[in-house]
Amino acid sequence: MRKQIKGTRILFPILLRQHRLRLLLWLAGLVLVTCSVAYAYPEMYPDQASREAYSITMENPAMIAMLGIGYEHYQEIGSLFALEMLLFSAIAVAVMNILLMSKLTRDDEENGILELVQSRSVGRLSYLTASFMVMLSVNILFVILLAAAMGSMQIEGFGFTGVVLYSGLLGSFGLLFGTMTAFFANFVTSSRGTSVLSFAALFFFYLLRAVGDVNVVFLSWISPLGWLSRAYVFVENNVFPIGLLLVSSLGLGILAFILRSKRDIGDGLLPERAGSVHASAFLKTKVGLVMRLQKTMIFMWTIGILLLNIVFALILGDLEAFFLENEAMQAFLTGEGSVMEQFIILLMGIMALFITAPVIISFLRLRGEEKANRTELVFSRAVSRMQLLKAYLIPSILIAVLLPILQAVALWSAGAAVSEDMMPFSDVLGASMVYIPALLLVLGMAVLFIGWLPRAASLVWLFLVYGFIVIYLGDILELPDWVRSLSIYEHVPVYPSEELSYAALLILCGISVFLLFIGAMGYKRRDIEG
Repeated sequence: MRKQIKGTRILFPILLRQHRLRLLLWLAGLVLVTCSVAYAYPEMYPDQASREAYSITMENPAMIAMLGIGYEHYQEIGSLFALEMLLFSAIAVAVMNILLMSKLTRDDEENGILELVQSRSVGRLSYLTASFMVMLSVNILFVILLAAAMGSMQIEGFGFTGVVLYSGLLGSFGLLFGTMTAFFANFVTSSRGTSVLSFAALFFFYLLRAVGDVNVVFLSWISPLGWLSRAYVFVENNVFPIGLLLVSSLGLGILAFILRSKRDIGDGLLPERAGSVHASAFLKTKVGLVMRLQKTMIFMWTIGILLLNIVFALILGDLEAFFLENEAMQAFLTGEGSVMEQFIILLMGIMALFITAPVIISFLRLRGEEKANRTELVFSRAVSRMQLLKAYLIPSILIAVLLPILQAVALWSAGAAVSEDMMPFSDVLGASMVYIPALLLVLGMAVLFIGWLPRAASLVWLFLVYGFIVIYLGDILELPDWVRSLSIYEHVPVYPSEELSYAALLILCGISVFLLFIGAMGYKRRDIEG
């Protein structure tokens, strides 16, 4: 075994240094957001009455499906914080680990880095072992930083045991999905396929937990996300879920090593489907080739977003009745229009963030192809830079335009089946489509980065992260208006509660076109890396 991991001590610091900036940004963001939200909770729920009012909301199946099972009492601030933040924080930590291990395993193998390393005097499993050490170090550091930061705040109800358990749950959950990603990397031949399988598993576990928490309890015990709420952080402080997460991580890690030792570099255990002998006319086009390469990603995101809308639509009927029957909860309805209308408007804003992700992923593949030195091969043919740029722009624009329409159809169709008071289709469609200019604006920023600052192209994700913070945490953190206005999504008209502002939409579209033009000019003039 020692021969198999020879050279790990040399590879570990190299990999850690290679990803240090990305990981530091992730860690800083996760810790700062968590602590900022925790700091705001004593003011949000200052007395027993406000906490009991919140406990009423957890009787609603909609809230249980979104957040998980509630606790029996909410006398402590910590119980409220854990219920609202633990699930989504765990998902964020899982995303960090999925992206990290996808890069360290299949992406480096796909780009020939692993083959180059293995040409030296190193063991067959040394690179994978070093990758696991990087992931383990990052999650341990995250647990230490988060526990120290939350413990130093000395918030009432945040006991030391609960703080350590909360941090440990997040770190253990991250380890599970990191090892799961390494496990999936053995079955496919691309980093894109590895990420798709890992994110699909995360989405599947979320749906499984939602159904289990509402109706069938044993399904929640199948989902790792269902284990988190069973820890009853800051109340009972049950450490059993951490044991489940660590044991599952160990099992998947062992399987990942076994499978890696049995396959050749560049191969996957799943057989690849043979393609057609002759390419179709559409595949012979530049846009057709790009869409063929991205079809799995586009399909998975489309299915996921449509399923999320259907799940939320199925609770619309109970949602309105629940809020109207509880006077204590009507204080939380500060917007204009019916309860359902306000909920759908908020949902459309959140779903716009989800749709932004495939828009960015689709276009940034252009940068990925350039870094992998495949762009030069394309330009060796009779292909101009503008033609290639347009080939990647068209799928991204189609995603930004069609997905909001499709999700409106899915939400309205499912909602109309369960609620007689469902909003008109035109209003649901309008509430979704008003975000298209914002999606195009983010795409314009991506083009601008690709054209003038290609090495900083990943910074476009900050627009998505900041938009999430403003939409999801803006009220909790009581962010001032000028801070909110820095988010692109805050400039979208709140339709149908407010009159549709065509001027705002035209301005957003105009800025998008301007950014696309400037970015295209930069891409046309700059050197191509190779």
